[in-house]
Amino acid sequence: MIRNHSGDRPRSLAWFAWWAAVHAGLLLVLVTFRWDERLSETLCAWTSSSASSARLLEALTSWGNPWPVTIIAAGSACFALIRRNVTAAAVLLVIPYAATVSCNLIKGWVERQRPALDCASIQADGFSFPSGHAVGVTTGFLLAALYFSSQMPRAVSALMLFLAGLSAELVAWSRVLLGAHFSVDVLAGQLLGAGWLAVAALVLHRQSVRRLQRGARQAGANSLDEPVS
Repeated sequence: MIRNHSGDRPRSLAWFAWWAAVHAGLLLVLVTFRWDERLSETLCAWTSSSASSARLLEALTSWGNPWPVTIIAAGSACFALIRRNVTAAAVLLVIPYAATVSCNLIKGWVERQRPALDCASIQADGFSFPSGHAVGVTTGFLLAALYFSSQMPRAVSALMLFLAGLSAELVAWSRVLLGAHFSVDVLAGQLLGAGWLAVAALVLHRQSVRRLQRGARQAGANSLDEPVS
């Protein structure tokens, strides 16, 4: 049976806050010391020497394409609807879409060109900042994991969050390893996705609290209606 462990959500949010803080710190370091292009070229050159590594990264980066992220969001929303949780279903669908739209708007405003590296294994269209793959997997993978983990036992919840976070990291940074993005593009995309993820987590948390309070009031009312022997 799947149960709603509302007490686990604050722990999930604390984990998420640390995750966002680490990425923000790394972004600050790269921008301050101007290590972005140097790190990006180093990572790209490190993987370009192996054809098998490039093929593995190309398969990995495909999980950040629109269709896989959309399927994850739609599947999570359908599960929430089956459980008659309309608010959660709407959040699971709307947040990834809103994150993608905001990412495209920022791309058009910044107009940063993609890396022109000899080591690049793939060619990507459009502007570079922020990474759409990073935004997609952050809001797609982590949002679904955050929703499901709140209804699982604590050990399963921790494992789910860890695997979702690891998968999102691998897909996002595969863009740098393949030469399609700078490292700052990926970090900015992850943080943009984290901002939308925070909005989703707040809505889901408040909705969970309201449902628990409603259940407690209903249980109290039923106990008052019981006859006293």
